[in-house]
Amino acid sequence: MTLRWFRLNQACDQMNAIVCLCLLFFVTWVKCQGWLVDDDGCRTPDRGVGSCIGIKSCLPMIEFLENEPKPLSNRVKQALNHYTCGYTQNNEVKVCCPSDSIRIPGGGNTGSADNLQDPPNIANHRNIRLLPRNCGLMNSDNRIKNGENAGLNEFPWMALISYRTSRGPDFRCGGTIINDRWILTAAHCIKGNRRQLLGVRVGEHDISTRTDCETQADGSRKCSPPPQDVSIEEVYSHPSFDSTLLSDDIGLIKVNRINLNDVNIMPVCLPTGPTVTAKFNHVDVTGWGFTETGRKSQILQKVSLPVVSLEECKRVYNSLQQNLKITYKQLCAGGRNDKDSCSGDSGGPLQVSTFLNDDTRYIQQGSQLISENEKHCDVARPQPDNTVGSTENGGLLLSDESRS
Repeated sequence: MTLRWFRLNQACDQMNAIVCLCLLFFVTWVKCQGWLVDDDGCRTPDRGVGSCIGIKSCLPMIEFLENEPKPLSNRVKQALNHYTCGYTQNNEVKVCCPSDSIRIPGGGNTGSADNLQDPPNIANHRNIRLLPRNCGLMNSDNRIKNGENAGLNEFPWMALISYRTSRGPDFRCGGTIINDRWILTAAHCIKGNRRQLLGVRVGEHDISTRTDCETQADGSRKCSPPPQDVSIEEVYSHPSFDSTLLSDDIGLIKVNRINLNDVNIMPVCLPTGPTVTAKFNHVDVTGWGFTETGRKSQILQKVSLPVVSLEECKRVYNSLQQNLKITYKQLCAGGRNDKDSCSGDSGGPLQVSTFLNDDTRYIQQGSQLISENEKHCDVARPQPDNTVGSTENGGLLLSDESRS
């Protein structure tokens, strides 16, 4: 919808009828509240800086009303009332118009805080003990660079999920170790998949070799223990997983116990406490390029991708007329032609390095959805992936006492 600056008595001729009626209703409702004129500078209800302008000139307000389900709930009406800052000379309601999108807790549209808010954390969950403190340790000799082979044992939490195919067992999805019994992956890798799950491999680096070795800077040869192949006991997908929208695309695989004593095997850290809401500019994506149709590399790859705001991600996919539900339970990254998550695995991790438990560690912030958008892998658009730290997703990881 093209929005222009116009007088209110012309608005209904040029705007969507529902938005126009909603604006007129809002103007009438606010007048009944008895708000008086304020100055041109104002503070929004969330203490942001705004401009006190006529409601029909406030693009974020118009977009909010366009996307918000009708009729407006009482909570939304009351929240909108706090944006009013007076009247124009023509007796038009003025609102404190923010520079970015309007967020209202309890709103139902994808631009509201109910969906784009920071996720709650699970630091006080009764089963938090199931997440090991010895996790995500960085190998300082192998720092990530764009689009290159990962170093040996640089990301020892990586897992490969194998399936039965007409050509024999094959890896088609990735995941991460979160403790000695559980693998975190994407729900679409374990639910509704056409192929039968066979097992999980951990401690892998180069799929083409049984023993992985690497030449060090001093010329010496470093080798890792062989990878471990573990059997699958149970699988769980998020109860709200939507295979069409790929929302809540989080899954868990319970495996026969993993030996965590090998140098090439370690759990990744999961976000709890302050790391849930911490803001990061980049995420590191790792994988062999596995999707449901094949793979790209024999050796584990790594790439650093820029994080894209949920608002921008929503705007991009709305412009493409793709019906993706972007919420606070997702993380968007990528959007550059030459560096994208094609190097990762469907179900593999998006991770960030930060200081945790007295050391620099990797924390997994998201699980990749490459399956749904793999055909766009070389196109400059951000990729919406599912976070693992929200109450719903984090609760899934910790909800069962048997996960010990």
